[in-house]
Amino acid sequence: MSGGGLAGSPGPRALSIAARTAHLLATAVFLGGTWLAAGDPALRAWWLLSAGSGAVLLLTEASHSRHWVYQGRGLATLLHVALLGLLAVEGAGRAATAAALIVGAVGSHLPRSLRKWSFRHRRVVE
Repeated sequence: MSGGGLAGSPGPRALSIAARTAHLLATAVFLGGTWLAAGDPALRAWWLLSAGSGAVLLLTEASHSRHWVYQGRGLATLLHVALLGLLAVEGAGRAATAAALIVGAVGSHLPRSLRKWSFRHRRVVE
């Protein structure tokens, strides 16, 4: 595995996989509940698990490179988080969750040339 960060050893790799799995589960339930207009009390625990697992994912991803924040992968993550911040705006629930889901899915599957593209260096940076 290239680069440093947490992904290079079994313990942190297992943490990353567990966090990603928890994030997918919690986010699926939370977004489904949002789309089906479930009440806030029913969604609160799922929102907290989604946010918490997302924070762990953000930390593990950011640890891969000091350039992460201005690479395609970092900017996609920050846009994803910003879109979820729109949930605080009344009536933005469905649109914000759909947009965040799309950005999260696309950002997670970007090719290396875009994922590691540095907007600061104007080239791929490890």
